[in-house]
Amino acid sequence: MRNVRLDPAEFAKEIEVVKEERRLRTEDKPSGMVFEQFNAVAWRASPYRNPVIGWMNDLDNMTLEDLAEWYRRWYAPNNATLVVVGDVVPEQVRDIADKHFGPLPKSDLEPLKPAAEPKQTGETRVEVRVPARQPYLLMGYKTPMVGWTEEDWEPYALYVASSVLDGGESARLSRKLVRGSGIAASAGASYGTYGRLPGMFVLDGTPTDGHTVAEVEQALRAEIERLRNELIDPAELKRIVTQAVAGKVYEADSLFNQAMEIGVLETVGLDWRLLDKELAAIKAVTPEQVRSVVQRYLIDENLTVATLVPLPMEQKPVSAAVAGGRHGG
Repeated sequence: MRNVRLDPAEFAKEIEVVKEERRLRTEDKPSGMVFEQFNAVAWRASPYRNPVIGWMNDLDNMTLEDLAEWYRRWYAPNNATLVVVGDVVPEQVRDIADKHFGPLPKSDLEPLKPAAEPKQTGETRVEVRVPARQPYLLMGYKTPMVGWTEEDWEPYALYVASSVLDGGESARLSRKLVRGSGIAASAGASYGTYGRLPGMFVLDGTPTDGHTVAEVEQALRAEIERLRNELIDPAELKRIVTQAVAGKVYEADSLFNQAMEIGVLETVGLDWRLLDKELAAIKAVTPEQVRSVVQRYLIDENLTVATLVPLPMEQKPVSAAVAGGRHGG
């Protein structure tokens, strides 16, 4: 946590490793390029607009002193969450923590300035043109998470909505778009309940041969429209609750997973005890609440759409790798 030795030769070697990781996961991966550009245009002020690994320009210009300053500021006992799970005696754990971490110097941490995202007032679109074998569609509606809603039940209703669309072979997207109409080779939906800042309700899809991204987008929009206008079936709600319970039971088998869940919640400023209330909150969601959050949040004013337009595989990508832009009110 403190007193690490940062070696210039090791830094020079590792920064090249990180650059190569970026090339493999993003620059040479069409879906990675789409996701990166999607975030870059969807978010105006939120730090989520920047890739975690950084832009290549960031990596090209990073110095050892940049790393040292970051380390000195953030890697301190007053900015850490220590999580211990298992058959332990809490008092003994506290004594050990005090012994090893107590003497370490603290950092002078000033409160972060709020990164409030301005209200989006119109649909945003971006087109990504890179060599690829298949087109791809990514859609995201800005949505709040736990701690960011007027009503505590709203994030759990959004979770249920995402599970109606994508929660196994019996979920709507798989049943209707993949196995039914056959217009999509894959289609999915996801929503994160917890986060430091508001996030997104995301849908994506890859068309099958003979079909287009526009058809997949139309089909995904139709499923959102159905959720907006119709109450979900009680049988669907029962399936989602059963899957959520089974998932929690399975996750509880892993001490590591328990620690990660507790640590993430505490680190992003939420109470870890939310985990104990999660299943009850999901079970309490009603079909009317699901329809309500879809009507409120899954609207065009909150929507960003990114499409991958494949270039021939032998064509070398241009430096910007992106054509198109964004528009909004």
